[in-house]
Amino acid sequence: MQAPHGDVSVFARGLTQRVGTRLYFGDEPAANAVDPVLTALPGSERRATLIAAPSPDGYCFDIVLQGDHETVFFAV
Repeated sequence: MQAPHGDVSVFARGLTQRVGTRLYFGDEPAANAVDPVLTALPGSERRATLIAAPSPDGYCFDIVLQGDHETVFFAV
């Protein structure tokens, strides 16, 4: 069973095609801990790039396109 998540596509200047990722909800730790896609990623730092933090107005989810904290993207 997959944890609650959203599929996200990003189109940006400098990209020749869209990139896809997932957004998991930080207030679903039990479901996230057993999600087969999320748990297949190596290292907690990589998984953390897919977790949206709860905030007073909803959730905060930063997408980083390159660098040390680059968001995990999937081949779709």
